[in-house]
Amino acid sequence: MLRGAGTRFAMWFYAIHQHLHQKRALKATIHSPAFSSVAHNSRVALSIQDIEDEKFWKAIYCLLRAVFPALKALCYCDANFPAMDKVFYLAYRANDAILKSAMDLDDVGLFGPMQKTEISGIRL
Repeated sequence: MLRGAGTRFAMWFYAIHQHLHQKRALKATIHSPAFSSVAHNSRVALSIQDIEDEKFWKAIYCLLRAVFPALKALCYCDANFPAMDKVFYLAYRANDAILKSAMDLDDVGLFGPMQKTEISGIRL
């Protein structure tokens, strides 16, 4: 569903935000008679499964609520005018948003369990 996002990391979050904004339209589309008459491949079937999953939408909402102030700070960092005060304020808001969302982000039923892995020779 995020194929149209750009190569910059923040673009993925903006694309996810746009999907969350268009949740009702996406649900209406997959339940329309015209859509059911179109041939579906495995990618479309997985997209339909995600659109119908309420846990998927809740996970997206929790994730975006935690990172949105940081995304706004990134916009100011890319701007061509001085905005250090706004970046400092949004960094504070990002920290606050992550702390407020910590319980939701730690929800094993929503995001799944953390897997112990090895990254670049460092054991986690």
